[in-house]
Amino acid sequence: MTITEFLTARLDEDESTARMADSAPSRPGEVDGEPSAAAPSLPQQQRHIDRWSPARVLVDIAAKRTIVETYEELGRVLTKASDSGHEDEAIVTRNLFAGLQVAVLAHAMAFADHPDYRAEWQS
Repeated sequence: MTITEFLTARLDEDESTARMADSAPSRPGEVDGEPSAAAPSLPQQQRHIDRWSPARVLVDIAAKRTIVETYEELGRVLTKASDSGHEDEAIVTRNLFAGLQVAVLAHAMAFADHPDYRAEWQS
């Protein structure tokens, strides 16, 4: 399993969870639209719940997918440029790829406790 396959699978899991939560009939802390005993009592708790709403999580997932997809595409461009002898293009692409690799590895660290996570992905 590559790091991009690993991250895509984790994003798929997060997206599925967020979509299920987004279709829930009530917000956290509400039962049938009425505050429940478990409703957040502090404003910062409510801000946290609002910040991690399913809609916001789905936007975050889309942004992370863009990073993963761009990383994969740059890898293909780098291989093609290197194989075809276009050294100038390969150098530029290699530098872009290296920078994006830092972001992909950092994102994967959020899933370091997952059984499919590989130690060599630690940045």
